[in-house]
Amino acid sequence: MDFDSFLTSQRWEILQIVAENPSSPIEIAEKLSTTVSYVSQQLKLLDAARLIKKQKTGSVLKGKPRTVFSISNELVYITLLTRKNSEKKIIYLTPHHKRILSIWMLDDVSLHDLFVKLLFKLEEDLDEFDGAFIDQSGKVPKLVLVSDSKVLKSKIGAFIKNFQQKIDFDFISKTQLNKFTRENLVVLYDSLDLLDSQHMLKGGDEKDE
Repeated sequence: MDFDSFLTSQRWEILQIVAENPSSPIEIAEKLSTTVSYVSQQLKLLDAARLIKKQKTGSVLKGKPRTVFSISNELVYITLLTRKNSEKKIIYLTPHHKRILSIWMLDDVSLHDLFVKLLFKLEEDLDEFDGAFIDQSGKVPKLVLVSDSKVLKSKIGAFIKNFQQKIDFDFISKTQLNKFTRENLVVLYDSLDLLDSQHMLKGGDEKDE
């Protein structure tokens, strides 16, 4: 498939919507300010390309969607252009791929190598923490780990000391994650979907019961 020609702007917008939340044709049409028939036509093409999948909700209530669409696979489409190699390739993502890509999406390129090294170190002890995030709100980037492991805290502190560029780090509890603004956090690891749990809201506020 030629992704460059296939993924028109509106097909890409549809993929972004269903990647965020499984959505019905009506919901998608409302967000794109277009017709349901047009959206349905695009969904058929995306389904044929195996980029999305259809799911029955089981709902029989009036006004509730009976069918929603979501992405079928997590992938990255890479365009490589170097002196020795030029290539376009689709890579289906593993959790490790996603962590690396989160780091590569940081605007400050000088941080990429540092956080990749730090990620490899963290992956040695995935069972010692529930979440790992990069807080970009300050002048100095901060690694935020949801963990109470004193051994891991000592290990990471010693590892970071070897970096020439300063990186802060903080070990916190799940509830302390509320003090961070969600938009400033880059997810490296989130085994419990902490950022999507009920105690997290935009701006880091707690939900009212």
